[in-house]
This record gives sequence, C-alpha cells and structure tokens, in this order.
Amino acid sequence: MSTGTAAVHLALHALDVGPGDEVIVPAHTFIGSASPVVYLGARPVFADVTPDTHCLDPDSVKSLITERTKAIVVVHINGVAADMAALTAVAAEAGVPLVEDAAQAMGTEIGGRPVGGFGDLACISLFEQKVITSGGEGGAVLTNNPAYAERVRRARSHGEGPVEGRPGMIWAHEVGYNYRLTSVQAAVGLSQHKRLGEMVEARRRNAAYLSERLAGVEGLELPVEPEGTTHAFWKYAARVAPGGGRRSAGDIAADLRSRGVPVLLRYPYPLHKQPAFAQHRGVSLPVAERLSEELLALPSHPALTEGHLAHIADEVRKAVSATG
Repeated sequence: MSTGTAAVHLALHALDVGPGDEVIVPAHTFIGSASPVVYLGARPVFADVTPDTHCLDPDSVKSLITERTKAIVVVHINGVAADMAALTAVAAEAGVPLVEDAAQAMGTEIGGRPVGGFGDLACISLFEQKVITSGGEGGAVLTNNPAYAERVRRARSHGEGPVEGRPGMIWAHEVGYNYRLTSVQAAVGLSQHKRLGEMVEARRRNAAYLSERLAGVEGLELPVEPEGTTHAFWKYAARVAPGGGRRSAGDIAADLRSRGVPVLLRYPYPLHKQPAFAQHRGVSLPVAERLSEELLALPSHPALTEGHLAHIADEVRKAVSATG
C-alpha cells in the first residue's frame, strides 16, 4: 500500500463497511485509524483505552457494540500489544470482524506470535519514522482470508483484475483506488524487513536503559510490557502523575525541549475532542482524556547512543522532580 492509512481504508473496504455502519475505534490513537471509516461513509464510534497499556479497553468496546457495528479497529499503540485474547472474544461473541492496526507495532509479539495475525485483517505502516520504513511512505494489509486478500489487491489498483476466460485481459470489477507502492519503495521496505529483529532489539535495549535510569522517579509511571508479550517500543510513553506539587506534563515537555530533549505530549487531543469529529464532543472517555494531559513520548529509536540516552534520562529526572 502507499500508506498505512490506505491499508486501514482497504481493510475496512474488504469488510464492506459503508453508509449506516459503525466502526469502533480507540479515542487515543492517530487519526489515520479513524478517518478511513469516514472515507467509506460510516461512523466512527470512539472507545476508551486501558490506563496501563493505553490500548483499546475490551469492556468499553463491549458496551458500544450495536446492530450497526460492522468492525472493530484495535490499535497496538506505541508498540505495546493490546489484549487480543479479550478483544477477539468480544468480537467473536458479537460476530463482528476485528482489524488490527499494527502501524506502530512491527516486531511486537504475543506469546511469540507477531501481532497482525490475531484479527481478520491487519494493517501496518512503513512511514519514515516507524519501526521499519519503505523510504518515506508505505503500508501493507495482512490477512489469512483469500477473499479479503483478493478484494484488497484489486481495490488498491483501480479495482482492476483478470477477465474470466480471456487470458491477459483485465477490467475494472469495481471502482477502486491508486494505493500502490512503488517498486523502489518496495525494495527499500524488503531490505528494512530483513533488519526488523535488529531494529526491535535496539529499541528494546534503549527502552530498558531508560527504565533502569528512570526507575524510582516519584510521579513518573514507566511503560508496561504485559506478561507474555514483547513490546517493540516504537515510542517510550511515560505518564506524569498529577499532584504532589509537580508541574504538568505539558510544562515538563516544554522544559525538556528547551534542554535539547525531543519530547512531546503523546496524543494531547483525543480523537473525539478534535474538530474533525465534532459530533462526538459530548462523549466522555475518561482514561483517554486523562492520558492526553499526562503522557510524555521519550525517544527510543535505534540511532540513539548511550550518551544520548543518559542525557535524556538525566534531564527527565530533573524536570519531573522539579516542583511547579
């Protein structure tokens, strides 16, 4: 695919999502997980996330399923695995397909199995800053369902496919899209994929260093790695707990940037609070709303040296420990 967003779009297209349908999406994620729902004329229904993994909350999902629910999009946010056992059970009970958005989770595993193999379809991103890249933009759809695979292959290239009984001839079976990846991008992506294990190992090593150096900092909650999973640490998301005279996460982030540490708030505006989805503003999703004000995304990418990591950890300790 040309992008990870295109991958989500065509995964939902393969499920025949359309006008009148609803698709459940976490509120704490990138807009590309939700905007394809609107492309197809359907309605995104925003669910809350868990306070520890920041991934889709199965209980919230269960409470939102209606007869109009056509799909559930599960995002493995920051590289941490969502609770796929619980979420697949909820989806199966309701008879609703499940799409894994693994854009941030190449290399993440559950029980030794890569994420992306638990839902009906899965989507990955090969954007330039993801775990691996195809040289700027790119993505892919994964599925074990031959019918879905054929539908996605056809739709990504103008809806064209073979004409039965006429070898070498093609026609448009449906109105599709130009979502192809270029050959050069594909070559870069294949080369990067050979290094996936190396890239994830480096990210995990960097995250372990940060966790060791930041352990015990009062008011700072470090990322979790659920038992039986492997966290790819596309982002190292730490939570600044409010209270105790501490400054807000926003003030801490601004302070850190002034000291040369490239830190941002992690999704400071939940999707249901943004102008693009103004019709959802009355919705209350307390965990996503709280996390939007408390999460710091610290660097963990493979190019960091131990010196970089030491500088990041030292500055974070000072910034978080300083009183407001």
